[in-house]
Amino acid sequence: MLSPSGRPRAAAAVLRMQGKEILLVKHRWRDGTTSWILPGGALHPGEKPEEAALRELYEETGLNGKIMQFLFTIPYDLGTSAAFLVEIDPNAQAVLGYDPEEEQKEHKMLEDVAWFPIEDLLDHPEVRRVLACIY
Repeated sequence: MLSPSGRPRAAAAVLRMQGKEILLVKHRWRDGTTSWILPGGALHPGEKPEEAALRELYEETGLNGKIMQFLFTIPYDLGTSAAFLVEIDPNAQAVLGYDPEEEQKEHKMLEDVAWFPIEDLLDHPEVRRVLACIY
């Protein structure tokens, strides 16, 4: 499922409102650009992708979840990223979290967390892949 080379990562696809909204986090990259992506990040040594997806979801959004199914693996600039459909408590509130690797660094990647109507993101590559896998 994951390439042994590079830096494998995992991401959580979290939907609510009967699948009409999806949770994304805003990242500010070192070059100053920003993007909204699924909560996720690199696997720790010995960590399974499913474990990483849940850990990253908690770190970045404060949400605890349960893996419902594997969705897809896509390449990214440092390796491959595995995405999982994750269920959360429908009453849970997402909050902007942190990346423990950046605690002592000046540059902070995480800027925001928000729910978006899926219909507004049909051209978003990750969201398009999520939809193709679950519908």
